[in-house]
Amino acid sequence: MRAVLHVMGCRLNAAEGARIRGALEDAGWEVLGDDSGAADAFVLHTCAVTGAAQAEAMRRIRAASRAGIPEIVVSGCVAGVAAEADLREAGATAVVSRHAPAAPGLASLVEAALRGAVPPERLSFATTRAPVKIQDGCSFRCSYCIVPDARGEPRSRPYDAILSECSALVARGYREIVLAGVNVACWREGGRTLSSLVRAVAAVPGLARVRMGSVEPRTTEEEVVSLMGEPEAKLCPMLHYPLQSGSDRILRAMRRRYTAAQYRGAVERALARVPRLGLGADVIAGFPGETDADFEETIRLVRDYPFSNLHVFPYSERPGTPAAAMPGAVPVRVRRERARALIAIGEEKRAAFATSLAGAEADVLVERVDADGAASGWTGQYLRTRIPGRSAADAGALLRVRVLRAEGDVLLAEALSG
Repeated sequence: MRAVLHVMGCRLNAAEGARIRGALEDAGWEVLGDDSGAADAFVLHTCAVTGAAQAEAMRRIRAASRAGIPEIVVSGCVAGVAAEADLREAGATAVVSRHAPAAPGLASLVEAALRGAVPPERLSFATTRAPVKIQDGCSFRCSYCIVPDARGEPRSRPYDAILSECSALVARGYREIVLAGVNVACWREGGRTLSSLVRAVAAVPGLARVRMGSVEPRTTEEEVVSLMGEPEAKLCPMLHYPLQSGSDRILRAMRRRYTAAQYRGAVERALARVPRLGLGADVIAGFPGETDADFEETIRLVRDYPFSNLHVFPYSERPGTPAAAMPGAVPVRVRRERARALIAIGEEKRAAFATSLAGAEADVLVERVDADGAASGWTGQYLRTRIPGRSAADAGALLRVRVLRAEGDVLLAEALSG
């Protein structure tokens, strides 16, 4: 039996998608790529963060149905927020969500995978980095976000299950573990917190380093930054710290839990404590009611700090959220113009950050060695790096390097070890 598996959306979905693939293969299914022709089943793990993402999921369901694929299983966030009747009308034969009852057959395999019942040796990823799901759900209820409806209240994956999966992945050659979740700061088990989990994961024999997903402002960012100063925690010096807006008025409308001043304070403390910190942020341009003055406040905040990874999104109405019904819609043309302006600033800042590393030492996790003998991998700050004069044996190695120069946002370096 052959199944096409398509995974949409975020890093958490990627981790879940690997679990779905592993469950299918463990049950004897051959998992195909999207363009593999005829198949006996289609499994779609969906994203619903925007209305456009949900529309794309519905399009894929209809396309699979028109192609005559007899079994179409839908999971993920769209399965959690769309009416089951609408999904079935589009062509889904089974829907896997926290609302739907357990389904037999292929759907039961998908459901079991999302609960965690997958042999770790069945998980596979395309790089030396492996995302590991530690948490699901969120209760923050930002006015633009549908995820709490799709995924429910925060739930922490068991400590022992996380460590068991990490150990199995490292034993199979993965060198970096990426801790993924909807809101990773919410992870708890008894008296254990996110910090204790990071330390335990870092202690897995053979693991080179740990990378953290996004950390929501005013949650555990201080703990995370403190961990970056502990060599034994092996935590990458990269803080992805969602901003969304630099305007207090817009932050209130978004129902975010901080002010621009609080965000600035946390960033300044982090930059003071971690030399050459990689700093990432998400920003929404053109939220309902955003004026030119509000947008300028965002521009000023972004310009004030050395962001190395700026993810910019023009606001997109997400049906079912409070923001979708708010007055003061910004014209789509203006949203896109504002997003382009922020993207340009983000690109400048990423290149400037890369240039600032010239002469510094860094650790690079090598993903591949090209035909010209240059190793290619990523620093802890998530900058692509090339290291000439290496051999195929370096694939998967963590090399200590000195950065020679930056070419755009790509570093050229020489190895100091290995």
